Amino acid sequence: MLHNGSFRRLLGSLLLTLLLTGCAKSGGQVPAPTETPAPMPTETPAPTPDPLDAELERVRAMMKEGQAYAAFRELLTLEESCRGDEKRTEACEAAFRELDAYLREIEPASGTELARSFTVQGGCVLEINAFSGPVLAVVTDAMADPGSVPNAVRFYVRQGEQGQINLPAGTYYVGYQVGYRWFGEHDGFGEYFTEGTLGAPLVFDFYMDGNWASNAKYTITL
Repeated sequence: MLHNGSFRRLLGSLLLTLLLTGCAKSGGQVPAPTETPAPMPTETPAPTPDPLDAELERVRAMMKEGQAYAAFRELLTLEESCRGDEKRTEACEAAFRELDAYLREIEPASGTELARSFTVQGGCVLEINAFSGPVLAVVTDAMADPGSVPNAVRFYVRQGEQGQINLPAGTYYVGYQVGYRWFGEHDGFGEYFTEGTLGAPLVFDFYMDGNWASNAKYTITL
């Protein structure tokens, strides 16, 4: 029989053996902590394209195709729709500057004849001073036979400049348009112009200045 003291010593020995066996099997290593997977990055959605960009590209295409007046009207509409939006308004203004540069390139020089049906230039001079805006002048033979197509000449003068043409001696009606911007031969000033005709025809002839014969010259400010 085992006494109580012997029994306690035996039980303690068994517990110590079990503890040592468990440590040996585990190698005394503490289990590594489980790694938490990193969160997947969230993709930023692509910005929604502004419809204005496509409209402005369409306007630029009009300019390239020579449709300056249509481009101008379209820009006016777009600018009105962008009021209150500083960024979009600036985009429209930048397109207007592009159109302005294009219109300056295609604007005729002062005195450029856009059409002429006279067979001769002549020595008389008609000069126009374009004070209020660019001018398109049409000079027509007032002495043409009834029912016939009268000889005429159309010429252009830039704002702030003078332009002149030569005419043979004769009597002429002078019509004109004073515009805002020249949009090309096809559209002229568009709808942005005032027009009129001089109240009386101009008579061009030679006149004597002492012993010298000179050609008549008229200067008109519009």
